Amino acid sequence: MKKIIAFSDCDGTLLFDDYKFSDYTINTVKNIYENGSYLIPVTARTLKNLKNIAKQLKIDELGGIIAGNNGAQIFDFKTGKYILNKTVDKNIINEVFDLYYTEADEEKECKVNFASEEIVYSFGESENTKKWAEIMEQQFKVISKSNEIVEDIVSISIITKKGTDLDTYLHHFNKIKSKYGNDYRIDNYHNRVISIAPKDIDKGYAVEIINKYLDNTGQYETYGFGDSYNDFPLIAAVDYGIAMENALDELKETAYDITEYPNYQDGVARYINDKIFKK
Repeated sequence: MKKIIAFSDCDGTLLFDDYKFSDYTINTVKNIYENGSYLIPVTARTLKNLKNIAKQLKIDELGGIIAGNNGAQIFDFKTGKYILNKTVDKNIINEVFDLYYTEADEEKECKVNFASEEIVYSFGESENTKKWAEIMEQQFKVISKSNEIVEDIVSISIITKKGTDLDTYLHHFNKIKSKYGNDYRIDNYHNRVISIAPKDIDKGYAVEIINKYLDNTGQYETYGFGDSYNDFPLIAAVDYGIAMENALDELKETAYDITEYPNYQDGVARYINDKIFKK
């Protein structure tokens, strides 16, 4: 049986819509590792949350590898050590805080969230942020001073007010891009959220780092499975980029192939068994 490294997104890809795995997928992952191959989750989720997801798949017991925060944190269960651990410098945390914080909520042009593995530090209350923090198994903490941020920060999100016009949003985006773009990755989401993350970090870079770590010079065929925008770098970095049946049309157009089944019908596991291992 051929040796592979299957890099897979989680939400909308490897995970079912109820955030669980079927016995079929769990058994497939076990077979992959017992064959001397790898299935490696690569996701925007925090590493803390991803560790618990990986435990559902027994990847911890199998001595596997996982990549959280879009590849900023890569962890090897076999050694119990980080392969990569990129965080945001304290100076930029203080600068962004001072740039946007005011005491009066009505005067805040933007709300800023500073995300660590354990805590989301925020300028103010937000039900959406609270809900996502709960899913990620993080605490949510409202702060009024930058020195209240005591953990390493993996990303900063600047969220403009609802109803902010495009010109005003672009003013904020271009200001951040100009100030920090040389040293950090600056992304735009939905013309409302500006993300600041460690430089060069994306799922494609995670593939590159893991291939080097495993000294993969061709002995493993690499596959990447994804469904959404942050999976484009993943699809581009592997030998065979596979879009999910439920993926964005744009991703399907660039992929090598498309799964026959969606995420909630074991799309990844079935593709590996039926088309790669041909069981």
